[in-house]
Amino acid sequence: MVEDSKLIVEIKKGKIHLFDELIKKYYGKVYYYCYRHLNNKEAAQDLTQEVFMKVIKTIGSYKHYGKFENYLYVVAGNTCKDFYKKESKYVLKEAEIKPDSYKEEEISKLENKVMIEEALNKLSKDQREIIILRFYQDLKIKDIAKIMNSGISITKYRLKKAIKLISESMKGGQA
Repeated sequence: MVEDSKLIVEIKKGKIHLFDELIKKYYGKVYYYCYRHLNNKEAAQDLTQEVFMKVIKTIGSYKHYGKFENYLYVVAGNTCKDFYKKESKYVLKEAEIKPDSYKEEEISKLENKVMIEEALNKLSKDQREIIILRFYQDLKIKDIAKIMNSGISITKYRLKKAIKLISESMKGGQA
């Protein structure tokens, strides 16, 4: 696969069709990132498309500092924040649970997933974003710091605090 920076140079030269390669490479990651923020498949799909539309419109002014993937997460994060502002009445969808169709192990996994989602929803937006970037998107601390426009030490501190809050929330949910 061609490096992102080489693709972007060619796209800037007018070879817009090469943007499809970036979409193929990152669509799933951006969708998952948006979904982790929203817990809504339809909204995540819409916002993922919006992210790529914003990126293609601004690709001409994109500077090649750092990873392109980090830039995508910044755009995705801002798009999710804009969505929250516009949709202040947004309600998270509850998981449909049909007990007859699940085995005991599956129910336990689903309950854990619901508890984790509830714990994530109790976090601040910044804390939730750090958890999503670190554990769901598997990014390194230095990349998360760049995306969130903060220092490495403060990012580590925020991550540690967010993990502690999730742990406390999970313990409280099991009592």
